[in-house]
Amino acid sequence: MTTAADPPERLELAAGTTVVVFTRAGDRWDHELRLADGRAWRSVEGPTSEVGDPRWPASPPLVEVSLAATSDGTAILGVGRAGRSHYSLCVTQCLDLADTLHFDVACRIQEPAGWLGSTYRPTGEIVPSSLPTDLPATVRWSYTVGPEGIRGRAAAGSVAVRRRR
Repeated sequence: MTTAADPPERLELAAGTTVVVFTRAGDRWDHELRLADGRAWRSVEGPTSEVGDPRWPASPPLVEVSLAATSDGTAILGVGRAGRSHYSLCVTQCLDLADTLHFDVACRIQEPAGWLGSTYRPTGEIVPSSLPTDLPATVRWSYTVGPEGIRGRAAAGSVAVRRRR
C-alpha cells in the first residue's frame, strides 16, 4: 500500500502501444519511452557534456511526479528545479495522433541559459530553437513520441530535434 509518506517508485502512462515509464532514481525521476516495435529511449539526466554545469541539466530535473485525472484522460505531471530555474512537465495522450504521447515542458529561467532541452539516448535532443535574453522568462518546448519516433511539435513554440553523434 502506498501512502503520502511512501510515494510510488514508478509511474506509467500509455497511449495505445506507446508507453512512458517514470522511475524514481534517488531524489529525482528519470523515464523511458517504449514503442510496440521494440524501439526505446531513456532520458539522459545530470549536466550536459557540452556545458558541464549542474544548473543546466541534459533533461528537466524532476523531483516530484504524479498522475492527474483530466477531462481528456490521465496525465503525468512533474516539477523540478536546478540552480535558479524551475521546470514543469505534462505528459498526456495525444488527441490527434493514435498511439502517441504529447510532452509539454516549461522552464522559468532567471539567468542566461547555458542549455535547455530534453535529451534521450540513443536518439538525441529536443531543444527550443532560441533562448530569450530578456530575463526572467519562461521557455517552452513540446514534442510527441509515437510510431513515428520522437518529433518536435511547433504548437508550444519552435523546437528542434537534433541527433547526437
